Amino acid sequence: MSNSFNRILDKIKGRREQLNGDLHIIGEEFEFVFQMPTDSDAEIKNLKSFELPEDYVSYLCQYSRAVLFRDFEFGSSLFTILDPHNVIEYWKGYSIDHPYYPIAWSSHSLGCICVDQDRLDSGNGYLTWIESMDPDNPIDIDLTFTEWLDKLIEHEGKEFWIPFHEEEE
Repeated sequence: MSNSFNRILDKIKGRREQLNGDLHIIGEEFEFVFQMPTDSDAEIKNLKSFELPEDYVSYLCQYSRAVLFRDFEFGSSLFTILDPHNVIEYWKGYSIDHPYYPIAWSSHSLGCICVDQDRLDSGNGYLTWIESMDPDNPIDIDLTFTEWLDKLIEHEGKEFWIPFHEEEE
């Protein structure tokens, strides 16, 4: 995971800086901030009630939280990869039911990228989108965490998994 994760981060164009131990990638329009874990083993143990995918655990060993596509003009970010504490808080706060638990939040569409624990061994990916305003209609993304992050960066932060309907004129 470490090599593939670094390869994904290399796709982000911008200046790289280490600030307070965190990795900042500063591009022309957006900033990405990958925060270092204070104690990755302890943070991962906070998620002991969930079945954790291997690539997600590898990510948590390197970074605890990430802010993706932070807009310089408005200061808001499109996505946040949740730290283990916030995984629990969002899971409780949004009443997300088993087999799901959130690992990333979209500030743009107000929803969570969730791990579907029932699909971890499916071989087709295990992520699901749950919109906060429509939690009863999850959308299977059929990607792993690593694949999702890679595609998100390739699509420049656009939520490629959400079907958009053309407006009737």
